[in-house]
Amino acid sequence: MTKYRLLFISCLMTLNTTITMAAPPERIAVAGGSITEIIYRLGEQDRIVGVDSTSIYPEDTQKFPVLGYVRNIAVEGVLSLNPDLLLGEEDTGPIKALEQIASVGVKTDIIEKDNTLLALQEKIMRIASLLDVKEKGDSLLEDLQIDLDALSYAKQHLPESVKQSPPKVLFFLTLENGAPIASGTGTPAHTVVEEVGAINLLADYDGWIKLSPESALALDPDVIIVMNRRQDVFKQINELPHFKYMKAVRNKEVYIIDGIYLLGFGPRTPQAIVELGTMIYKDFPLPTGYEFRAPRDDLPSMAEQ
Repeated sequence: MTKYRLLFISCLMTLNTTITMAAPPERIAVAGGSITEIIYRLGEQDRIVGVDSTSIYPEDTQKFPVLGYVRNIAVEGVLSLNPDLLLGEEDTGPIKALEQIASVGVKTDIIEKDNTLLALQEKIMRIASLLDVKEKGDSLLEDLQIDLDALSYAKQHLPESVKQSPPKVLFFLTLENGAPIASGTGTPAHTVVEEVGAINLLADYDGWIKLSPESALALDPDVIIVMNRRQDVFKQINELPHFKYMKAVRNKEVYIIDGIYLLGFGPRTPQAIVELGTMIYKDFPLPTGYEFRAPRDDLPSMAEQ
């Protein structure tokens, strides 16, 4: 992020802390899928008047006018909805658009992007406070805590041999066009792999890495995770040079998972991380009585093909 962008967002945040609205916002334009999902989970979706194109869950969001992509929202589109608040994630932009929207008196609240479970909880409470529904925020956090406790329990009860030698994972953003892109450090994918106690084989690299098939083979992961909703991922893997020789492919330890569900760092992410654990480990010892409660995609594994 540029120094100018940081300064601008800081100014917006300062403005938001010094000027209080006469009443909680009732017409919210949302830029950021995780924020939209949180508002829905708080039961306050009737306040939404428009969303950005990343706000695709739940399906009910399709009824709202679309403001554009989160990084390129349309000023006219936002203002035409007469919002009393633009609530966006840190990458909401461009800066000029935010300046124009703020200049006509629309309160603009930008939430810093930090892909950690702690930051997710803070984001929920910030939104609940902004909407003046703190009790609903507390209730949502209690629901998330069920997943966080299950995750902690499972990691604690893994066999010692597994703890000493955790599974090695490659997490792919895409396999399109024979040019795999995989997660290094500093990505939400790296965070979730670490949260389940596994090893990201590209942790020494920053960001999303273009990885040659030869390099992927040399890393030889135990498990491959692909962020995708398309079941032809397995066909793509079989067609990539060298991939069929990888341990994960030979053992059919290849899984696909919905990126919004797992990496969106919305209220379903803690559950999605627990589900990721069941993929990465052959036996992820969840506590008795734990159930997946939030809607999820039952996407197949390679072993089921």
